[in-house]
Amino acid sequence: MKLKKILRTLTSFVTIFAMTSGIIVTYAPAGAEDLTVDDIKDRIEQIKQDNEQRRDEISRIEGDISDTKENLEKTAKLLDEQKELVDYYYNLVYYKNQDITELQGNIDTLTDEIAKKDEAIATAEKNIEKLDKQNKDNLEKFAQIVRTMYTSGSSDMFGVLAGSVDFYDLMINSEVVGKISEQNLEFMNKLTADMKQLSSDKKVLETDKKDLEESKKQLDGKMTELLSEKEELSGLVSDAESAKSTYESDYSNYSAAVSDLENRQSSLEYEISVSEADIEAYEEQIKELIKQQTNPDKAYQEGEWYWPVPGRSYISCNFGWDDDFGRWHKGVDIGDGGIYGDSVLASKAGTVIVAETSYIPGYSYGMYVVVDHGGGYTTTYAHLSAVYVSVGQEVAQGEALGAVGSTGYSTGPHLHFEIRLNGEPDNPFNYVTMV
Repeated sequence: MKLKKILRTLTSFVTIFAMTSGIIVTYAPAGAEDLTVDDIKDRIEQIKQDNEQRRDEISRIEGDISDTKENLEKTAKLLDEQKELVDYYYNLVYYKNQDITELQGNIDTLTDEIAKKDEAIATAEKNIEKLDKQNKDNLEKFAQIVRTMYTSGSSDMFGVLAGSVDFYDLMINSEVVGKISEQNLEFMNKLTADMKQLSSDKKVLETDKKDLEESKKQLDGKMTELLSEKEELSGLVSDAESAKSTYESDYSNYSAAVSDLENRQSSLEYEISVSEADIEAYEEQIKELIKQQTNPDKAYQEGEWYWPVPGRSYISCNFGWDDDFGRWHKGVDIGDGGIYGDSVLASKAGTVIVAETSYIPGYSYGMYVVVDHGGGYTTTYAHLSAVYVSVGQEVAQGEALGAVGSTGYSTGPHLHFEIRLNGEPDNPFNYVTMV
């Protein structure tokens, strides 16, 4: 939501300044125009108002840049964490696949062993079947022996036959065995041993197969569990990838928003710098017009110049190059503590040619007065808190023109005092002495 708000704000900035950027060109100084001082002041005031709007919007943009960068940092952190989570889930899936592969190998081994047991059981069954056939043949042979014994007069044979349940029972009947010759007994013992061994082997195979099938059943259950866990992990991977994509998209949008906001800020700052250059050009035009308005026939008042703020002697900035601001200072700044509201006196008698009472905070001279003293000399009294005179008014030397203030481009209460000769600033201390 925050990003969408910033983008909407940025769009509105672009729209507004697309409509108003022509102001810079519209109000550019044009020497061919017949402009009065008031006309130029109106233009300067309009430019200053436009620049105030630009500065307000720059302030809002700076706030949005700060918020967006904060969101960008948070998103970057979340994105890094999400990437780690995605890698973590992929590692879990990798190791889960290894477990599945290993378990599948065990299942395949058991399946092979079960198949081998099935083959062994089938072989045993075939052998038993073969032995059964041999038993039938042997039974015929044994029957022949019994008939021979019977015909030879063995009186117990009928009881033995009557008490035997089956062929095997008959074979192990001690009475019968005792009447068989040693050769026949050896034959019958081998037959009995083979039958017992095959029967035992088959039971062992069936038991082994049952155990293997039980083990395989357990492994199959484990496989089902692993596959379920893998499916769950795959879902987590999908969700994590989706969240990562969202963070990547947000990061990209925030980055683009920061870039757009910074570009817009740079554009506004450039517009301000261009328009302030226009203001300087307009102010030069005003000075030229003031110079033109200076009455060349007006007699220059000989005699000493008055110090404009008697009793105040602290100079916060001298005439000449100003290292703090990196520019040429065209007058002197008188700024003692408690100077605010002190009366500002005319340094010499003359005619008021400028009495500016309107201003925009942070710009130029603020409220100021210019007095023509004749002979090409003018004095300027700037950053006033009040103006007591009007244009065209004749003032006497030492007459109050206004009060010290801090209007316009000022860092604190002080009087900016200039003396010009034919429009060119001169060092006031070439004319006046502090008192």
